[in-house]
Amino acid sequence: MTDIKEMVQSILQEAGYQTWLVSSVSAVCFEDQVVMGFACVFDDVATLLARWRNVETALLTQYAPHLREAGDKAWNFYSIFLCSSAPSDSERREVQWIAENLERTRKIAACDLPGREDLVTALLPILPLQQQPMLRMEDLTERLRKRIATIAPAATEAALDDRFKPAEVVPLLTASK
Repeated sequence: MTDIKEMVQSILQEAGYQTWLVSSVSAVCFEDQVVMGFACVFDDVATLLARWRNVETALLTQYAPHLREAGDKAWNFYSIFLCSSAPSDSERREVQWIAENLERTRKIAACDLPGREDLVTALLPILPLQQQPMLRMEDLTERLRKRIATIAPAATEAALDDRFKPAEVVPLLTASK
């Protein structure tokens, strides 16, 4: 089984982050030109819930001089708390509350991460877009016709017919309001 911390570091490096390990806690620090932070890995959910605040405080204190020099990038600081084991229902809610905690840093908290895909999903907020959107090929005139039909059905044909002057089309468009 691959160490979750090694997978996190690998995913972040593939995303273009510079990474380094922290020896005082099981964490990977990361930084690029816009975002910085740390991803801390816990052995179990109970430990994550009990220690995340202290770990965040310790790492923020340790890297305070670096944060002061970071300027605007310090606003994009992420604290990430991860655990591979599955939480109970109540633990899952508590982990979600960590992610909703907006004190000091932005947070990502996730448990039940058995594999790489689960980790990628948990880290999506700080990863580049994973897929480029594919726009389907379509006739733009037909698309505009459909859009006008939903807004002002009476103006659909006149809006796209060169025989109608704009002054004739505007009343048709506004009449549908």
